This record gives sequence, structure tokens and C-alpha cells, in this order.
Amino acid sequence: MLLVAAAVSGCSPSAPKPAPDVSATAAASAADPAVDFHEPGQVCDAFAAAVYLVDTTVDRAPQDGYRRAAAYLDTRLTAVLAVTHPVPQTVQWQNWAVHRAYADVRLDPYAGDALPPPTDGEAHRAVVVTVWPIGRDGWRGPAQRHTVVCTLRLADTGWRVSDYETG
Repeated sequence: MLLVAAAVSGCSPSAPKPAPDVSATAAASAADPAVDFHEPGQVCDAFAAAVYLVDTTVDRAPQDGYRRAAAYLDTRLTAVLAVTHPVPQTVQWQNWAVHRAYADVRLDPYAGDALPPPTDGEAHRAVVVTVWPIGRDGWRGPAQRHTVVCTLRLADTGWRVSDYETG
């Protein structure tokens, strides 16, 4: 299990946690320097975390996570996502915004259907992402679970996500 947002040790369950600082990455797509691009699992995990680690005080919509996640994509998928039209804000996002919420994200190992076997220059990895919305006013939304399945291709700079599915 990997906790992506700040740890809660010593805090009561009802106390709001400090929000992760995503403001520095809201517009940029800098990769986490701890990610080893020679390990496809680390790249998939970092991509999944970046997609779901959003903060309504700095992000305009949940899709802003994809901008941060671009650091883990190959050039083709980066170009595709760059021209994707933004999705209108959902009722869920508006509810998060009322509470000035941010996401606390946990990554867990995937234990679902078997993934395709690796080939020369291509790998498949998956991760389960649990997202807890936490409002700066003490509100806590229900946990959401997502599965992210990544197809990764080996590039000159290491493994990069070339396709993905969420569910």
C-alpha cells in the first residue's frame, strides 16, 4: 500500500488533514524524482496517483490531474490528451469545491484479471486507487475506488504510459 497524500498519524478521524501541495504542479507536468522510469510498475503507479490527486483550490476541474500525469506518458498519448476537450464540471466536483476539498489517494496492488504478458518493449501494469475527498471545512466524502490499467512502452527515457483504462 502506498499513501500518496500526507500521513494522518496522530490525527483523529474527524480532524481535517493538511492538503497536499499540488499548486506547484497544477500547470506543469514535472515527474516525481523518486520514480524510477526503468520500473514500469512505478511509472503506472505515479501516473495513476497524479490523475486522482486533485485539489479544488488549485485545479479548475478533475481533468487537471491529467496535466500533471503527462510526465509519465509517451509523446503520442501526451499529444492526444493535449487536444482532448475538457469535460464539464460534475455535481461531484461542485460538491468538492463547496468544501474546498482535496483528494487523499492510496494505491494498492491490483489483484484482478491477468494482464497480457510483456513483450519486447511493452509492459502492462495495474493498480487500485482509493480516493478520499477531504474538505478543508472538516467534511469528508465517500471513498471512491478505481482500477487503472496501464500499457507502457519503452522509450529512450525509460518506460512511459502509452495507453490506459480506468474503471
